[in-house]
Amino acid sequence: MDFSKRVADLSKIWKQASFVFPYFDKISVDWDKEYLEYIKKVTDAKTETEFHLLLAEFINLLGDGHTDYLFPKELSEKTGFLPFSLKYIGGIYYIDSIIDEFEEHLFAKIISINGVPFSELLQKAFRYIYHVKDFSPDYALHKILPFLLNSEGNVAKTTKGCFSFDLLSSKPESLKKSRFASPEKYTDISNGKLDIRIYKSDILYIKLDDFLYNGAAEEIRIALSEQKSLSGVILDLRENIGGMTTFGAKIAELFISGVFHACNKKTRTMTGVALASASQIGRWSKETIEKEIASGLTTAEEIDESMRLLSNTFCNEYTDSYGTEDNAALYSGPIILLTSRYTVSAAEDFVAMFKSNNRATITGTETSGTTGTPLLQSLLCGGRIRICSVGYKLLDETEFIGCGIKPDIYKEISPEDFEKGFDSVLNYCLNENHLYQKTL
Repeated sequence: MDFSKRVADLSKIWKQASFVFPYFDKISVDWDKEYLEYIKKVTDAKTETEFHLLLAEFINLLGDGHTDYLFPKELSEKTGFLPFSLKYIGGIYYIDSIIDEFEEHLFAKIISINGVPFSELLQKAFRYIYHVKDFSPDYALHKILPFLLNSEGNVAKTTKGCFSFDLLSSKPESLKKSRFASPEKYTDISNGKLDIRIYKSDILYIKLDDFLYNGAAEEIRIALSEQKSLSGVILDLRENIGGMTTFGAKIAELFISGVFHACNKKTRTMTGVALASASQIGRWSKETIEKEIASGLTTAEEIDESMRLLSNTFCNEYTDSYGTEDNAALYSGPIILLTSRYTVSAAEDFVAMFKSNNRATITGTETSGTTGTPLLQSLLCGGRIRICSVGYKLLDETEFIGCGIKPDIYKEISPEDFEKGFDSVLNYCLNENHLYQKTL
């Protein structure tokens, strides 16, 4: 591999993050110093895989879920793919889906792979992927684990015994998947792509697994219009992978009247002349700064802005806005939002709309803690990067990036219920009458 291209790719990551990443004021990493150290690391890398892992490690120093490295497709295919997927429940990883050959290990807790405790394997993986404590989103975990395993002859130990597996040459098209049976009888009133049900004759349940479908709001509008006497609505976002926040906002407008807000945001701003001026002020001594402020040539605020420009921490702050003045919510009764660690990105934007407007009872676990429009860039050596460009807080200034939006009521499916396929969280929501008291 051309060493100049290696350095060019590393430099592209460093430069683009320096331009747009909104959280340099929150991280302890000296980004410029790390860049200089990684130049030697990437040029010394002995293999193509080692080089790409170093790029993943470098960008992961920023510690953000919307800032990561996407390996070249050819490298991922050469490395291989897992024959199973994992689900995080109560701080433990369980096998959530698996190829037919190892079906007996479905629902099992994974203990170790190749004699390495899975907790140790996670710590190795976390060098390259975003995580919150011991949780990492499944898309990140599943992409990195094959690079830490053997192509053949891996041995996984689970609570149901051991099995030997090879990495697959392509993503399996179908895996034996854990399924949750409905805890109660229901009537299917779906009128399109969405899973829409009626429970107990007056509770509307809607499963939202993404915000990639522009017709979702219309399907929900039809369902709400046809049900005249609802006691409550449940919006299930526990597996929502995100998508377009604008699609989510269209749904939120059915439940929140008028113009509404969800988050306070920030994004990097800079003009060439402002940076040039800041660079001159940056050379002033403390005594000169005090003198120039006293003379009226500048102000303490201008000095602070200049220093933040030079340290990549100056941002334009604003509040998002959705809806219209003349919009009237179609439904004003109680709402439950179901969330989990797998509620991510645009789904968290959606949860924030309801959280900041006190419009729903959020039930489940914390969300994933990662959102923010990412800059996308292809690199010379075949990889791609995403770099977060927007910083988020809830409307009341509560931080949720890196920790998740907290539910009002904490409920998580137990390992025992997971193995039985019993959705105890939905069951709780259907049978607790006090959850249906909050109205618009």
